[in-house]
Parts: sequence; structure tokens; C-alpha cells
Amino acid sequence: MTQWQKRGPEMRLNLIFGFLGSGKTTLVRRILTERAGGQRTAVIVNEFGDVSIDGDILQGDSIDMVQLNSGCLCCTLKGELISAITELKDRADIERTIVEASGVAVTGDLLEDIWDPQLSADVDIDLGPVVTVVDGPMFRKIREALGDFYTEQVAYADVVLLNKIDNADVLTLDAVQYDIATLNPAANIIFTEQCSADLDIVLDGKSAQSAAGLGHGGHSNDNGHDHEHGHVQFNSFVLDFDVDVRRETLEKFFHDLDTQVYRAKGFMTIDGQSRLVQFATGQLDIHPVDNPCNHRMVFIGQGLDRHRLQEKFDFACGGESEG
Repeated sequence: MTQWQKRGPEMRLNLIFGFLGSGKTTLVRRILTERAGGQRTAVIVNEFGDVSIDGDILQGDSIDMVQLNSGCLCCTLKGELISAITELKDRADIERTIVEASGVAVTGDLLEDIWDPQLSADVDIDLGPVVTVVDGPMFRKIREALGDFYTEQVAYADVVLLNKIDNADVLTLDAVQYDIATLNPAANIIFTEQCSADLDIVLDGKSAQSAAGLGHGGHSNDNGHDHEHGHVQFNSFVLDFDVDVRRETLEKFFHDLDTQVYRAKGFMTIDGQSRLVQFATGQLDIHPVDNPCNHRMVFIGQGLDRHRLQEKFDFACGGESEG
């Protein structure tokens, strides 16, 4: 069977990109909530690290979910991505699959995987708009630190959600909008708070991306959970935080973190209550949560020292933490 002799009905595929902490999971939750009762939807969640925090956040929405951890879809997990999409296609009631890519995924490489003959021979892909979620207030700072790796997420997008506008002034947002429009003049730029956008624009319509227009950027995967894209290398690890901490203690701990920590997320007990803790590029968010599966935090960044970070937390909590 050639790639032009495809089997079965089309599968609508929506790809969602965005750097760590930009708001991708918030957007996926919004899609699942607002489109509930419509198309039968599946979600593929890719997280860089051993523990799926985003998958745990999305659980309970009565969806088919495939969680792919410990790597990026664009390299070490390519085969697993193809297998997951093929498996979902074989479930006759699945009409749409949303892929929430890792925050450190290379957009062009993942798009190449989508057009891989191995996949196109089995699944007739109907690719929706490629969506990138951008942290508006932090865009220029992150771009300066990460360069082409970061801007590629914008360059390949059909739709860019300029998110977290409630945390930035008008001049900053105007400047970021100009930067994005310069990088990708064809992109539909939407200003959002909590990724609140017209889902018809986000999900429907066609993508301008095609197999013919893609180039392949070099990258490699090291042992463990180091991940290198060109000159940008990330690493991650999990810490057990099975201890009850005071909120002010936790706030100070994150305030004093090294700038190399780009993202931290997980579940903790704070002042006797289970909480979802999310930290991204200097901003800490704490939300109530019911019955978390564990009390662990995933840390992602550059040049991170696991033991040093654990010692800092132990010291902040008076030596009460375990792990």
C-alpha cells in the first residue's frame, strides 16, 4: 500500500506547541470543556521527563488519552507517536486527536514526523491549524535566552495565542505582537487570557504546513533526560516533596530559584491542603486540587543540579522534606 492509498476515514489532527509554562495544558482543558459532547476527541500528551503532570491535570475529562513521557515526540518518541496516532485511528469513534507537544519539542521536526510515509500509509491526516501558545510578558526574555529554537515555534504556526496579556502592559504586548508578525507575517495572532480564544479559529480550517515546505533541523538526544536542540540543551528530574509546607516558605523557595529553572510543576501539600503548583519563568501559581496521584515536582531547565535543588528545598523547609 502506498502513502496515496490510505485506509479508513480522515483523522482531524490538531498540534499545539508552546514553550514551558506558556499555557498549552490550559488550552487543551478549555477545548475539552467547551467542545464536550461534540466530536469524539482523543489527546496525546507529551512531557519531557518521567512523570506526567499535565496528563494528571487532564484526567477526569472522559477522554481517550495517550501519555508519552521521557522524551520528545520529534526524536526519541517518534515511533511511539506514529503508533499512538494509528491506534487512535483504529478506534472508530475517534474523530479528532489533539497533540500537546512537549515544551521543548522542535516544531519543524514534529511536522516532518506527521508527514512520515510510515504514518501516511495507514492514516489519512487532516491537519488543522498549527497552534503555538506564547507567554506574552516573557516572550522577549525567553527569545533572547533560547534564540532560533524558540522562534521556530512561532515561525511554523498558523495561529499564535499571545497569552497572559493580563500580566503585561500595552506597550509590551504591542512590541511582542510586532515581533511575532515579523517572524511569521501569515500567522493569525490572538490576544488571550488563560488561552480564551475562539475555538473555531484554533481547531478548524486548514494548516498552511505541508510536507513539501518542511526542512529538518539537526538535534540529538543524550542519555538520561538531557535533550539538545542545536545549541540549546535541557534537562529534567523529579523530586519527591512529600511534606506539608507553609505557603510563604514555598513562595520564598521559588523566588530564590536559579534562573536556569524554566519550569516546575507538580502536586504538593501546602498548609495541610493538596495543591497543584506550577512555576514558569519566575511566575508561581498555586491552585486547589482533589486527590492528586502523588506529591512530586518536575523541574525542567538548563544545567540543573538535582542534589543542590533538593538541598535548597530541605533548607527552606527546615530539613523536613523527604526524598
